[in-house]
Amino acid sequence: MSGFLSAKRTIGFATESPAYTASTLAVTDYNLSAYNINYDPDIAMKARDLARGNFSRDPSISGKRQISISFSVDLCYSGTVGTAPSYYKCLQSCGLKQISYGTGVELVTDAAYSNVPSTIEVVEKDEGVSPVQVVVKAHGCMGNAKIILDNIGEPVRIDFDFKGVLNGITDRAFATILTPTGFDTPNPDAMLGITTTIYSEAFKFNKITIDLGNDVQVWTDPSKAQGLEGARIVDRNPSLDIDPDMSLIATNAHYTRHINNTTGALALTTNRFVISAPAAQIIQSYKPGDREGHVVNQMRFELKGTGVGNNDLSILQGARS
Repeated sequence: MSGFLSAKRTIGFATESPAYTASTLAVTDYNLSAYNINYDPDIAMKARDLARGNFSRDPSISGKRQISISFSVDLCYSGTVGTAPSYYKCLQSCGLKQISYGTGVELVTDAAYSNVPSTIEVVEKDEGVSPVQVVVKAHGCMGNAKIILDNIGEPVRIDFDFKGVLNGITDRAFATILTPTGFDTPNPDAMLGITTTIYSEAFKFNKITIDLGNDVQVWTDPSKAQGLEGARIVDRNPSLDIDPDMSLIATNAHYTRHINNTTGALALTTNRFVISAPAAQIIQSYKPGDREGHVVNQMRFELKGTGVGNNDLSILQGARS
């Protein structure tokens, strides 16, 4: 009898070439330091109730096959400033363009990268010394990402949510089993001794969430066996939630900025990364919260472009040079 333990669940991820054609994953594609892995197949079922003079239903007909896959990684250094961390490929399939420098690697929002799909495999591993695997495979996947710090002193986490085509669910024999390898070796940094500024003012906070705000849609294609070609990002509205301490208007003029539609630059600097946005606009302010017995200002910003487009948000490992 098979026994599949959730602790043995693994994930493989590869950028497709050509796009919207399922890739054959290799062991080198199982290199994400991922956790919180989940999946949700969605096979459309058309109900049938023929006029037979009773309450019995007829067999439903299966249709379009798509899937949602989610997982988390920590914002972690690759070990070499000019080499992208393994999870940067996942962020590219969230509509970010990768730019390489001699001393760094950067990801920037770019509408031209709305169709950079990936093939994803989520694998359940059987018990025993010669286990088989159940492989849930998706292709044509695009997604959304949230960059989250739940608590100062913890690493920054990236939560991914992908949509794509359910390619199939199959068994993989022990002889061809793929074991994850090649993880980024440095540990993620705890968020301590960091500097975060908006409007060139330091924010004293405990939680922060940056949401890419991607609108992901899976496109229909009747010529495909699954009835779908793959997912695209069709729109984006990035946002930022943060909980700074309440302060005087004379110290931080958030109310004036809110009503006057004033934007300001965001810079979140860690030991290895700079997350920046040129034009953060307040859309919620002075919504009170409580932290450690004192009042905080639960704020929400939207991250705007600056007129030239494709510069709403940047994630930089190392430096530009």
